[in-house]
Formats: sequence, C-alpha cells, structure tokens
Amino acid sequence: MKKQFAVIGLGAFGTAVALELMRLGHEVLGVDSSEEKAEHIADSLTQTVIADATDEEALEELDLQRFDAVLIAIGEHIEASTLCTMLVKSLGAKEIWVKAITSIHHRIAQKLGADRILHPEYEMGLRVAQSMAHPNMLDYISLGDSYFLIEIRPGEALENRPLSELKFDRKKIHLLALKHGQELILQPDPDQILRRNDHLVLVGDEDTLRRFSEEL
Repeated sequence: MKKQFAVIGLGAFGTAVALELMRLGHEVLGVDSSEEKAEHIADSLTQTVIADATDEEALEELDLQRFDAVLIAIGEHIEASTLCTMLVKSLGAKEIWVKAITSIHHRIAQKLGADRILHPEYEMGLRVAQSMAHPNMLDYISLGDSYFLIEIRPGEALENRPLSELKFDRKKIHLLALKHGQELILQPDPDQILRRNDHLVLVGDEDTLRRFSEEL
C-alpha cells in the first residue's frame, strides 16, 4: 500500500531516506531551508518545499498530520531539530522519527514525544566494526537480548560440502535460509551442498555466532 512520508532536512541522511522511500513506491515530501538542496532533489521526489523547519506557520502550511510519518533529519543543529520536533508534535503528526546527534539530543527528543530516535552514524559505526572484525559476516540485525540475525559467507573450505557438516543444532544456531545467487532457499535441507558464493542466514546469540564466524 502506498504511503505518504515527509522528510525534513535534506542532507546526506535525509536525502538517502527520501530516495529509498520513493524507490519503494511511496510518496515523499522533502523539506529544507536550503534552496540548493531542495532543488537538487526536486525531480526525484513527489514534492519539495523550501521552508524554515523552526517556523510554525511554515510547518502548518505543510499539513503534516496527513502523512503516515515525518522524519526530522536536520543535520548538526540540535536546537533547530528540537524546536522542529516540538512543533511537528504540536501540529498533530501521526508518527515522528528523529535523527539524534548526541545522547542529550536523544533524551530531549524522547521527552518531546518522538516515536523513533535514530543514531545513523553510531549504528553505521557498529556495522563497520563488525565487518572489519568478521570479514565473512556481510550483514546483521540485532534482535535484542544479545540475539542477532546475520548473513554470513562460508569459507572456501566448505565448498561442495553438505550443510549437515556445520552441525547447527549442536552449536545452538538456527539456519533460516541459504542464498544461492538470486535464489533464496528457506529452511534448506541438511543435504543441500554449499557452492561458491553461497550465503547463510542465521539466528543465534552473539557469542555463539562470533565463535561460529571465526571457525569458518
């Protein structure tokens, strides 16, 4: 179902989110005080508006309550982001996502009623660190309570060997899927043979997955 989103702040992060939402088939309003930034992305979004996100009258004209969610992605200006969050909340936005810059900014946004608070630089830093420490781990998602879903690339030593040899049950790791090229095989058979460039999608606790990754 097509949704409507507003992205306030068209820096690198806001622009990336807005463009991906468009690619996914949704409608996106982009808002920035910079004419250059708004015009640069204008042809790629449903609508762009040049407006001061700390001006209540300017925000009121955007009719933000009609959007499914509003992302406040204002760059390095905590004061502007905070004031914008307060105004967007008072104007009745259904759901507010805020890009936080510091831990204090996070707490302020939380107090103001933001529904989701994001730390993209911190979160990307964690991903980069994991990739550097475990080069065969391609991606991961935290599920909470030290459990993770990961996508991992087995080493060459496992090529042409069946999945059963990895003994997932003994290691308390759950194999959810095998990615073979463009094909995704859910709950693959234990006799499935691993081929070059196959990827495994696994769920388990952090320590177990780390040890497993180091063994590959």
